[in-house]
Amino acid sequence: HPPPPPPAAMRSTATGALPSRSRSAAATRGRVHARAQRPRRPGTAPLARRLRVAAILENTAAPELDVVGDVAEVAQPVAQQPATGRANMLIGNTPLIDLSALAKTSGVRILAKAEFMNPSGSIKDRIALHILSKAEREGRLRPGDTVVASTSGNTGSAIAMVCALRGYKYIVITNAKCSEEKRESMRAYGGEVIVAEENLPADHPEHYVNLEATLCERNTRYFGVDQYENADNPDAYYNTLGPEIWEQTSGEVTHFVAGGSTGGTMSGTSRFLKEASEGRVQTLMPDPVGSVLWGAYHGDGTPAEEGALAAMKYKVEGVGKDSVPGALSFENVDAMLSVTDKEAFDMCRRLSETEGVLAGGSGGLNVHAAVELSERLDKGTIVTVLPDSGVKYLSKIFNSSWRDQNGLKDGAEDPQENLQKARIDAGPEDALAAVADHPQKPPLANREEAGRFLQAAVTMFSEYATARELHQGGPAGAKAIADQPVIKLRSPEQICGEFARVGVPMAIGDNEEAAGREELLEACQLTLDLSMQTNHPLFMNQLYAGPDPVGLVGEWLVAAANSNVHTYEVAPVFTLAEREALAKMARMWMAVPEGGETPTHDGLFVPGGSMANMYGILLARHAADPEVRERGLAGGPRMVGFCSDEAHYSFLKGAATTGLGRQNMVAVATDDDGVMIPEALDAAIEEAKAAGAKPFFVGATAGTTVLGAYDNFTAVRKVCDRHGVWMHVDAAWGSGAFLSPRLRAQYLAGVESADSITWNPHKQMNMPLTCSAFLTKKEGALREANASSAAYLFQPDKLYTEMDLGDRSIQCGRRADAFKLWLAWKSKGDKQWAAESEHAYDLAATFERRIRASERRFVMAARRSCTNVCFWYVPPRLRPQLALHALLDGDEMDPEGPVDISGVPKPLLDELQGVAPKLKARMQETGDAMIGFQQNKGLPNFFRCVFAGAKGLDETVLEELLERMDVLGQDL
Repeated sequence: HPPPPPPAAMRSTATGALPSRSRSAAATRGRVHARAQRPRRPGTAPLARRLRVAAILENTAAPELDVVGDVAEVAQPVAQQPATGRANMLIGNTPLIDLSALAKTSGVRILAKAEFMNPSGSIKDRIALHILSKAEREGRLRPGDTVVASTSGNTGSAIAMVCALRGYKYIVITNAKCSEEKRESMRAYGGEVIVAEENLPADHPEHYVNLEATLCERNTRYFGVDQYENADNPDAYYNTLGPEIWEQTSGEVTHFVAGGSTGGTMSGTSRFLKEASEGRVQTLMPDPVGSVLWGAYHGDGTPAEEGALAAMKYKVEGVGKDSVPGALSFENVDAMLSVTDKEAFDMCRRLSETEGVLAGGSGGLNVHAAVELSERLDKGTIVTVLPDSGVKYLSKIFNSSWRDQNGLKDGAEDPQENLQKARIDAGPEDALAAVADHPQKPPLANREEAGRFLQAAVTMFSEYATARELHQGGPAGAKAIADQPVIKLRSPEQICGEFARVGVPMAIGDNEEAAGREELLEACQLTLDLSMQTNHPLFMNQLYAGPDPVGLVGEWLVAAANSNVHTYEVAPVFTLAEREALAKMARMWMAVPEGGETPTHDGLFVPGGSMANMYGILLARHAADPEVRERGLAGGPRMVGFCSDEAHYSFLKGAATTGLGRQNMVAVATDDDGVMIPEALDAAIEEAKAAGAKPFFVGATAGTTVLGAYDNFTAVRKVCDRHGVWMHVDAAWGSGAFLSPRLRAQYLAGVESADSITWNPHKQMNMPLTCSAFLTKKEGALREANASSAAYLFQPDKLYTEMDLGDRSIQCGRRADAFKLWLAWKSKGDKQWAAESEHAYDLAATFERRIRASERRFVMAARRSCTNVCFWYVPPRLRPQLALHALLDGDEMDPEGPVDISGVPKPLLDELQGVAPKLKARMQETGDAMIGFQQNKGLPNFFRCVFAGAKGLDETVLEELLERMDVLGQDL
């Protein structure tokens, strides 16, 4: 190649321009932009374009090529092309392949020089021809000399080819990292190939680069190419590659991307493009993780000798270095990007599978960097290079076994991830800032990075949720339960300090910086570590527990789908799952015999039991006063509802929220066991009537919060029928008894007579929070009370409008909470649900027996009901005093005996009042069982232990728990 004309002249006379943006926008993906014009030898015709790649990719017969240059130079059929001379005439003038389909911004083009189309198959043909030709002209290379070249592979093949053409012997020296295909390519031209040991220090005498100098020192007829230090190396690209890119893009190139090994490609090409564009073209140099060039560029220009920036092993060939070559100049490098082997090789696979381009690892590295850069640009033309062909790496990059053996399996974690992070931390905060149009997005705005974050998070959450050690059973399980804390309780200040330590402060400050994947994962792990471990078998406080694994998958699926269950068309599967779950629950509530038809019913999954109870109030009010929906409360009767004094506080909240007023939700007396007294209910209703009020609602309970009491539903129904009042049953906690015929007969007699019920599968069925259902026998009642018929959602003439559930709700948006229950039900079946429910109730009965047999160390505070066990711990100092006073009528071993504290002196009760809070504090400090305490019915503070599913619990675990409590409370 003759020297190029001055850049200014080229700008004014350039030929072979790219088509205008409007024309090129329609260019086919992977299409080849023709070569730059080649200087003609006297007597030869213009060289036609060599390959019609677009025709191959599109499987069509000879489509029109995006022509660069005169129309007369349209590629001729191969058979009509004239001879061009020897192989060296094919060096350079490679076509540009349009890879814009890979760009992350629509206004950005990515073009790649197909350097694998050079005769020996790589970009290195350019320097081989230039260096040897110049050496011949200057008399440094003479006939009979032997050419010696150290190489990572491609330069060796290029030197071998030129030597074959010029009649020189050659010796090429590479290392064991070089692929077998490249070694054979170097041998194929008839010379000698020496394979040196891999991973030697850069200053080791047997390092493959140093062996070249050693051989040349020993033999004066050896000519050393010295590609790593030779200034002719970058000059070759300044004279050829730079002008070609400028000419082929008509000067529209805005960014040049190329990795460096010798540094010649980047140094020479960037120098030309910056001169030609008067500094407008910006350059990006990707560098493989393990190369020292990244650290040298961001440091003082010298390679690091230790730490993350020092030379380390990496797999991508022909790019990066373990020392800084003299041929590399950082002067015209605007930015560098660190790239892992996996990122480079994954791009190689993407190029072959989506763009029909079989590129080598350095090409994958370059294109990966170009794609990353495209995300940071608003518009522009990025030009990069594909230095060689993937044919040279079929035994590596494109060999699945090799990739798997080297930890590069598709979808696997990046083996260089931690090293990459350390390199990035040692560089600038934003590596691409100097060449980008806009600031970088938060790391997880990148979908690939977000995908890796999700995969890591799923693994973390799965391990946490399964808690295998805690649920393995037997002595090993009991030991793990005793050893692992239920919670690591910290003060607010301590928690904030822990989050600050991992780089994710709890406070959301002004100008908040985006955290990366690792920081967010650490914050997630820390959150789990410092949160209550609800899947711990000794989490026995609130009326729920750790999530069922299949229900958790259903929860994740619902969150991933992110559908709103208001209309069938946006949530068809979730709508059907909710309908089927409600139908199953309705059959169980109303005790339909096996094989019987599903009774008429209405229902919804709602955000919690409190909301379900409020739905009961709303439907009861609508049934008693249908005009209230339009008229409002003013002008209507004073409506009064009733619930027991042990009922959940959501009835009072519901009365306040619906405008009834808390005073109009009357608390009905209960007996010692917390069961509503039917006679007291009847009297309260009569009293309300006498005061001119209209009774409309009774809220009975199946499993009260504290004592676990089940009301007498048959008796309550009779009172409701006598007064014409709606009967609702809050079975949020005690609905586990629906799952077992034995438990239903014991606890739920008459519940089928209710008008509506609340059922919380997130309690005894261990569905992830929240999973709550409201059901009523009155078909269509929810729509009558709540419908608004929003025209933009609930059109009567659209497909499947009868399936829509949303207009039954007081909300607009609704989560698909039913799906997790549907999925879990499919995983267990009715028999497993029955077995799990019976296990929890039976274990509560066992625990009660243990307490009654504890020789007054523990004393029952109430008779057990549901899975609630209420008891006192009695410290040794108080036991003799309590022995003088009977806390129970009759034999305290009798589980039927009610509590009577009338004979116990007040000072002793006051002391007992303080025991539970102090013992619980000690249990919290040690991370032991999470058990609540409270006062109730005038009794001193007592512990309330509840069994929500009782996963991982057995008699041994409970016995050991009582022993640990006794040890902790000895001195109280």
